[in-house]
Amino acid sequence: MNTKTIAAFIVTLMALSIFGFVYSAWYDYVYIEGTVHMGELIVGILSDPDDPYKYIEVVETTNGVPEEEFEPAKPWVANTTVTLEDFETSVHHEPQQTVAHTMIITVDNAYPQYDVHIKGILKNAGTIPAKLNDCGFKGYDETDDEELRYTGEWTWDAVYEYWVFKGEIQDNGPDDVWDTEDDLVIINLYVVVFAPEDTQLEPCHEYPFEIHFDFKQEAEECHTYIFEAWFEFIQWNKWRE
Repeated sequence: MNTKTIAAFIVTLMALSIFGFVYSAWYDYVYIEGTVHMGELIVGILSDPDDPYKYIEVVETTNGVPEEEFEPAKPWVANTTVTLEDFETSVHHEPQQTVAHTMIITVDNAYPQYDVHIKGILKNAGTIPAKLNDCGFKGYDETDDEELRYTGEWTWDAVYEYWVFKGEIQDNGPDDVWDTEDDLVIINLYVVVFAPEDTQLEPCHEYPFEIHFDFKQEAEECHTYIFEAWFEFIQWNKWRE
């Protein structure tokens, strides 16, 4: 075997050796898998799929006295009914929690000094803390087919540690025009929410609330009033924005 043949053979062996080394190298891997579960903001009026009004209490009084406590007893001449709408069920709680986002209040045949006291529970049924941002009432005089208007503001009662909304519900009077001299205050409105001073409602927590109507002398006779009550909440870290 001549020198050139030997050199070529050696080069071939070296090449095979190199390729063999590369081919026989060891490999290992690390895989990282992640799953993101989004939070949910669900706050509403606590309900029960089997008994939607289980947590709602309605008390009707005259000057704060229940009708059955008068002597002699007075007939039930007025009637208030409460219905809940727009239900939502949280999927991240065990057991699951159902809340309603709207409360409809219908008052028939009210009279001066007739009072309505409604109690319920606000529930943070989601996974994200929420801030109580506002409450509102859409009032409607069904008999005259007219919209009503409410005014008022929230204040924090440091003594009793609850938020209070004191306001009035107004009618635009016989001329059916707002901001004129015949506008009337027909109902005193009082709302209480037993929430912390920072208004933050924590997940899985319950916060009682109350709505009180006090009908004034100026309220018209033989009328039916309908109110849509709602509470507004916002994600905790967006409140200042």
